[in-house]
Amino acid sequence: MRFSLNNRKESRIKNTSIASIILLATIYISIVSCSSVPKEIAIAGIFDHFEKTPQIILRSGDIFLRDIAASLNDSTIEALVAIASDKSNKSEEKKEPSKPIDRAKIDKLLTRAQVAGIGISLTDKGQPALEAVFAGNFPDLLTSLSFSLDSNWKKINGGYALKSGSLYARNPGRGQVHLATWMPPTSPITNPGATTLATKSGVLANAMDFAIYIDAKSSIVSQLPIMEGVTLPFEGILMSATREATSPPKGSPFAMYRTIFKIQMKDEQSARTFKPIVRFLWVMVSSKLGSYGIGISPDTPIEQQGSTFVSQPVRINAQQLVDVALSISSFDN
Repeated sequence: MRFSLNNRKESRIKNTSIASIILLATIYISIVSCSSVPKEIAIAGIFDHFEKTPQIILRSGDIFLRDIAASLNDSTIEALVAIASDKSNKSEEKKEPSKPIDRAKIDKLLTRAQVAGIGISLTDKGQPALEAVFAGNFPDLLTSLSFSLDSNWKKINGGYALKSGSLYARNPGRGQVHLATWMPPTSPITNPGATTLATKSGVLANAMDFAIYIDAKSSIVSQLPIMEGVTLPFEGILMSATREATSPPKGSPFAMYRTIFKIQMKDEQSARTFKPIVRFLWVMVSSKLGSYGIGISPDTPIEQQGSTFVSQPVRINAQQLVDVALSISSFDN
């Protein structure tokens, strides 16, 4: 009898062990199969699942994301908190008291991503609305668990909500983390306008480590301090940056970027006609950049090349690029 009981006990233990191994194997296979997406696919499709057409669009490669992580400081964190705040959405469910943003989690998000796409639009009340997709080493299962186990987030229909602000994560999938400052829709939607703008603007060019494009057709343009009182027949402004080879190999706020500004006019005739105004606009842009400590002279030339005005390369470090991007995102005057 004892022998029989022992056999049963051993059999249960063995079956439990086998079940545990199968479960772990299933989880492992899920993690491996969903751990990341090929970089070329991530770059090409980073805007394909956007829900809104942005008026300002950004694209960053992995090396600049690591420089951002290394550039986190108090002012950067405060700007991120402001973007994720609920100042423009008082009618939503009651938010819990604000908590400091976990720098370690931001760092992990930035360093695990291969590419990031960010779009900025306006709400009906004229407030900035932000949407971002980070693609890279984000296993679907583990990423979901990370949100579920984080006390700063709570599960909602379609994803997760930040308890202390208006920031929402869609359910992870395809190796992507999809964030927005509005709640997930009741059923998944996509807006092809984001991909169309990304393709048209040139922010997808592989040679660039970071790019930001301001669409001239957007209502945001008229709100930017540098555009106050200026009316031009132009398509948009592109700022693109390429990391210099002499910069530190790892993420660093002091990494230098070769930055070029382009003002795309509607056609070459418009470019010739409005050349004096474009040069005046460039002086205003130069002055704005100077307020961030960027050593750029208003005398730095910007030359017409067909329908486009192209500036001479300007050397800007990673921290300054982050400050400029956050300023545009939050309409900081």
